[in-house]
Amino acid sequence: MNSLSPAPASKSLPPPDLPRDLPPDYCSRALALWPRLERHRLARVRHDPNRVATLISRRTNLSRSAILDLLGAPPAGDDAPPRDN
Repeated sequence: MNSLSPAPASKSLPPPDLPRDLPPDYCSRALALWPRLERHRLARVRHDPNRVATLISRRTNLSRSAILDLLGAPPAGDDAPPRDN
């Protein structure tokens, strides 16, 4: 049998079942898009998409909303009351 031929479809394994309750890993997505990010800083903010976007925004000209879209984060709601300065 030729090792370069594709495997028959009947022998392919189904993808493993992953738990559905895991939060998205924004750290891996960020590293895939921006591989030169500091891993130790990114590890501290791994599950908070807003903090990951803040860290990335220091390295790129993209807006925070564009970074959040690329990370696959839910859109940020403006639920917070306006601040008085």
